[in-house]
Amino acid sequence: MTPRNFARVASLGTASLVALAVAAPALAQDAGQADDDMIIVTANKRAQDMQDVSVAVSAVGGELLADRGISNLADIQSAVPSVTFGNDFNQAKVFIRGVGANTSTTGSSTGVAMHVDGAYVARAEAQLTSMFDLERVEVLRGPQGSLYGRNAVGGSINLITRKPTDYLTVDAQFTLGNYETKSAEVGIGGPITDGVMFRLAGRVDERAGYGVDPVNGWDVDDNSRQMVRGQLLFDFDQGWDLLLSAEYYGQHDNSGAVHYSAPAFPGVARLAPIGAGGFATDPRDLSSDEPPSVDTETYSFTANLGIDLNENLRLTNLANYRKFDTQLIQDLDISAVVNRLPQATTVQTRTIDAEQFSNELQLAIDTDFVTGVAGLYYFNERQKPRDQVGLSSTTGMQSNITTLATRPVVIDGTPAPVGSISLAESLDMCAFQAGAAPNRVCLRSNLGTEAYAAFGQLNFDMAKFGLDGVSIKVGGRWSHEEVDSRNPSIIMTANANPAVSTILVNTNEGTFTERTFEDFTPELGISWEPNSDMLFYYTYSEGFKAGSGENAAGSTTIVDPESVVNHEIGAKLQLFDRMLTLNLAGYTYELTGLQINKTVGGGPAGFTTIFENAAETSATGFEADFVFSPVDVFRLSGGLSYTDSKYDDFVTLDPLDPVNVSQPGQPAYDPVTNPSPTAFGGPCPADSLDDFGPCRIQLAGNPTRNTPEWSYNLRAELDASQDLLGGTLTLAGDMYGRSDVFFTEFNRLVEGSEAYTMFDASLRWEDNNGGLYALAYVRNIGDTLRRSSTFALSTGRVIGATYLPPRTYGLTLGYRY
Repeated sequence: MTPRNFARVASLGTASLVALAVAAPALAQDAGQADDDMIIVTANKRAQDMQDVSVAVSAVGGELLADRGISNLADIQSAVPSVTFGNDFNQAKVFIRGVGANTSTTGSSTGVAMHVDGAYVARAEAQLTSMFDLERVEVLRGPQGSLYGRNAVGGSINLITRKPTDYLTVDAQFTLGNYETKSAEVGIGGPITDGVMFRLAGRVDERAGYGVDPVNGWDVDDNSRQMVRGQLLFDFDQGWDLLLSAEYYGQHDNSGAVHYSAPAFPGVARLAPIGAGGFATDPRDLSSDEPPSVDTETYSFTANLGIDLNENLRLTNLANYRKFDTQLIQDLDISAVVNRLPQATTVQTRTIDAEQFSNELQLAIDTDFVTGVAGLYYFNERQKPRDQVGLSSTTGMQSNITTLATRPVVIDGTPAPVGSISLAESLDMCAFQAGAAPNRVCLRSNLGTEAYAAFGQLNFDMAKFGLDGVSIKVGGRWSHEEVDSRNPSIIMTANANPAVSTILVNTNEGTFTERTFEDFTPELGISWEPNSDMLFYYTYSEGFKAGSGENAAGSTTIVDPESVVNHEIGAKLQLFDRMLTLNLAGYTYELTGLQINKTVGGGPAGFTTIFENAAETSATGFEADFVFSPVDVFRLSGGLSYTDSKYDDFVTLDPLDPVNVSQPGQPAYDPVTNPSPTAFGGPCPADSLDDFGPCRIQLAGNPTRNTPEWSYNLRAELDASQDLLGGTLTLAGDMYGRSDVFFTEFNRLVEGSEAYTMFDASLRWEDNNGGLYALAYVRNIGDTLRRSSTFALSTGRVIGATYLPPRTYGLTLGYRY
């Protein structure tokens, strides 16, 4: 942290906090406020009123999730401004305050942790599941090093599911909308016998595509998901309880690919897109050799055992097992131009087989003087991603059936006799059936992580020392992680041209690498609660993300860890007889070792993956959330987030500078005979050549990835009639938006999204006696087209993009009992 950055936050926050503290006696309300005004969260791993938690946390309740159609992580950003979401290669890219997942290869870790009922979800691809039958979503902003620890350098998103009850509950809702949208969610729960309760819930989503393939006619960005969760709660009122949960999620649709956005090297003839002439003209359409399909199945089993040792101590053990399998197929030239030799073949098949197990043992204490939790944590994950690139997802290089037996072979960098790798071995590597031919690129990775941690956080009430309303927070986490990586692969160079290709083989033994990481992340804080309506706090916290490997052919890279040091001041206020709830937070942090992935054209496979650490980044920011209800029939809520997040030191290669790109069969870069006057990334500055070597540039001062400077949301609700057909009619409107967002570190909007403001509206009727309700909605009223992520596809020499949803509208009918 620099003194300048901290001074900016301190000066901003101190003035506000002092002014509000002086006004506190006049604005306070009696302590006997009704309990139904509270929003209960478990941000500190124990149930608390959100206004009593000295953490920047947003909570979105289940009813609001349904009203706003939030059924996946991408939609959270419209309700929580500090969250930015992207999605490429079917991976969730969640960012909070400028920290998140900066990679598109599987295997690497996220920067924002996700938990389902306290159980950690490791895979970025698996974070796209579980969003149904929720009581609420909690978004913890800033590093959560002591309590959540693992990969929570940016924050944590906690999904809290609805639980079994000792009385019968029935929930059902059905939705019809444009794009042939059909959705149904049903839940039922209640007692089985004394002390034994259940809940069973499921959801099905079906939707036609937001676009089509104009050549082949199949849908693009459609939706077909099925999910179910069952829970059993044993509570015999004898000081212990056990919650057993099982969950299934399936997805089988054409929603995983990026769309054509722009050529990667405009004006550079030698690097023209290989799919030129076959691109879809509508941004939401996509031409490709095969449907851009996603097939996912995941299972999760959780056991949560709680034992009350006495009235002040509770022991909890949370065990979770998750099995995740997915396959993504996409055409890397994103074009209708059909693959043919000797041109580079472009159909990618990525398959992931991952298993994880975690166990957390907690001891919670709650006395007049001290509250908090301490525990031990264990995590083990084994993932086996497989990547293949060839003529198609199934047939491989049929015309090269004899290539393996006739071409030169290099094994782990050492020349070997012709024919040293057999067709049978290649078929096994690529998981083909007998009789099929091999792909141009076959990679089968094996990545493992085993982690141990000890953690604790205690809050001490200083009233016994004469400091009424003052609390001291002390916490920390010791982390130990062991990471291993293997990336065996077979590559046919020169785009598998049988006349000139060499077979490059990387073995398990030749690519095996492992590293061990340890760190201690402390947390210290002080809060002051002058009355029941005001809380002011300061927190010092650190975060840690261990290094990880990547699934890249022949890679032996395990990057260094990320670490963040964060300072935050905040206020949580309920003002004007609790008509206004206002939460403020100002922060500054320094992050070292940011893990970043990119792909540069060239190399034996036609593309080279780079996984590296950015030296330093820093950020200063401010957040405000409010809820205002001057009368019972009107409610106004919203949030504002400002983030100034920059690279302080990052020397790297630019994938869009032609000097860095050497493609098989193309002439080398020559600034005289083959200049690049219009390429996005060129030419390389002369001073950069002198300081850093060929085209390595310093990016200090550039904004970090996926981090708008400003983002905001505003929601207004008016009960237009409280006696219409025996029910209440509520009109709601939402406005949300953000400033320019850059999806790479190079500060160019061709790899970003322009600023936008979007609007939603809904009309809801609900029976005054409870039960029936109906909701008519329209989202993205202006049909605004904005990118949600971009990716430079080296194989196709194009920039691909994913998009936020278009205008959607529909009708939901529901019932609650």
